[in-house]
Amino acid sequence: MVNPWKTYVKLSAVLMGSHDLTKGSLAFLNYPVQLMFKSTKVLLVMVMGAFIPGLRRKYPAHEYVSAILLVLGLILFTLADAQTSPSFSVIGVIMVIGALVMDSFLGNLQEVIFNMNPETTQEKYSKHGIRVLRILYQQMAYLQHRRLSFLLSHEILT
Repeated sequence: MVNPWKTYVKLSAVLMGSHDLTKGSLAFLNYPVQLMFKSTKVLLVMVMGAFIPGLRRKYPAHEYVSAILLVLGLILFTLADAQTSPSFSVIGVIMVIGALVMDSFLGNLQEVIFNMNPETTQEKYSKHGIRVLRILYQQMAYLQHRRLSFLLSHEILT
């Protein structure tokens, strides 16, 4: 069984890093370039999925060719944008590539965790979520009753 705390702390750290790098890259890149980089996430997910133990996915050759053509299109677009856009920076490219690596790791790792221990995911946490909502509702009803009792006892509502 996978230790949920360790695993979810790692996943949260990767998700937070990806989010911060993505948003931070906008200070150095314009939005269309960042969007083009993010659209190549498919290639990194494919490559990462082929090397992560527990997945070891195999894709047909035509899917790799399609992903490589997508990346080549990105490179051409980025080179053209580097000539015309004053907000293009190598730092931004490095940041968005780091975010892409984290994104590809995150999705594949989530799948590995689910395959190793499916009862720790949605079903278990949805039961806990319903339990927490029920407790919150009971506490809110209790506090509302106490407030009403207080107001009536001090003749504020009469």
